[in-house]
Amino acid sequence: MTEIQSSFSPFQNITPNKAMNMFLLPFSFDHQKKEKLVHALQANGFDFFSLHTADLETKYYGQDYFVSHASLDQYFLPYIECILFPSSPEEEGLLRFSKKINHDITFKTKSTTVLSNILSIDVFLCPFEIGVMTIRTEMKGDNYSYDDVLEFMNHFRVLEPKLAEEHGSTITYQNQVYDKVQDYIFAHLAPFLHDFMKQETDHNKHFGSLPYFIDERMYTLSYVTINESEEINDVTLFRTGQLNSYSSDGKPFVSARNKTYIDQYNQQHVYTRWSPETYYVMTDHIFSCISRSLDKETDQILMNHLFGQHYYNLFLHFFYKIVLLKLSYEYSQLTFDKDQDRIEHLIRSITIFSGKYLFLEISSRTEGQEFSRLFKKTFHIDALYQEVKETLGTLYQNQEKIVGKRHNYLLLILTIYTVISGIYGMNLVIESWKSNINWSAIKQYSLFEYIAFIVALSGITISISLGLSALYKLIKEKFKK
Repeated sequence: MTEIQSSFSPFQNITPNKAMNMFLLPFSFDHQKKEKLVHALQANGFDFFSLHTADLETKYYGQDYFVSHASLDQYFLPYIECILFPSSPEEEGLLRFSKKINHDITFKTKSTTVLSNILSIDVFLCPFEIGVMTIRTEMKGDNYSYDDVLEFMNHFRVLEPKLAEEHGSTITYQNQVYDKVQDYIFAHLAPFLHDFMKQETDHNKHFGSLPYFIDERMYTLSYVTINESEEINDVTLFRTGQLNSYSSDGKPFVSARNKTYIDQYNQQHVYTRWSPETYYVMTDHIFSCISRSLDKETDQILMNHLFGQHYYNLFLHFFYKIVLLKLSYEYSQLTFDKDQDRIEHLIRSITIFSGKYLFLEISSRTEGQEFSRLFKKTFHIDALYQEVKETLGTLYQNQEKIVGKRHNYLLLILTIYTVISGIYGMNLVIESWKSNINWSAIKQYSLFEYIAFIVALSGITISISLGLSALYKLIKEKFKK
């Protein structure tokens, strides 16, 4: 392990003025229950989020902040806006339902105890049976350190602790103590949501577990301001991206000791357009804004951007990643000889996603385009999409093989009947069939009469079955549409 240079001080004693977080919990829901889920959300105090409802600008973000709907409306390209901001719950797109919570909780780990306010939650109902819950929090008090902020984010995002270092954290709300974050969520934030979640795997993990996505951990967004006189060094940025907080003995922790490695990591994951006052850190675990500007107007602008346009920019790419992983997972579960309907469904899903939801450009602003490219890189969107495109080509080839094989079998059957009919001179009539059929006379049939009898009955049976099969597929297609 490389020794740290004498000039390299790994840890900073910086004091946050404000720390706000959002945690994204993806889940799956049954599309057949979507209408009931919408009614349940509205019955439980959730508002359908619309840019045309100005009262919602100040409702979900605490006392000091608001998110400008006009800025959101101007930030995204028109063909993206109709997906991100549908005008009614009946439309297709990312349907957002939000609710003000205002719960004060005490979050305790082995290393620290922090107070936090659960400001509000969002529930997004997205295409492809994808749902996402967003939990919006703000840390309270003025005696917590930046290490405490990292500790809170690192442990609160763990829905169900599995590893040894994840155990020991608790949430206390109204004198009730929970040792699992998911238990608190589904007891007080959205208890009704559990009934609508679709378990996509036979293994019981957590509610709504997605076998193709990050397991038992939520994605984190954070906004932290520190004193203007304090610097933000490379190790702090690295620890933020890695969510390095405290070690098992309660001391500040960093998961790398090589200064060169830390610098290379930061070059890939830190957005420095407004440095040294403001930095954005983007990794597979977190999207964080750290600023040492105390100007009230700048503070409001940064928060408005992070909880508004950056939130939706990230959310769209987060949705892209989940869907692409889901499509790849569904492909891996196919049995090509038996799942013709699932093959057709997957082809249709990939085509719809590629043509209707996935776009190369989502914003006309330079800042939006730069963040979009960084999100694509962070979530590996291009590589995942390339894999799905190759999957689509493979699906078409396999479908052609299956359909060709079935056509060959059908052609073989029809050829056999044509040959037999030709041998009989296109006349398969048995003399005893010209009047009322005497079934007892079947015993006296000759060999050729038996052949005619079998061919006639089987031909009628096959014709009826093919007709019923075609009718069933027609009705099924109309039902799917």
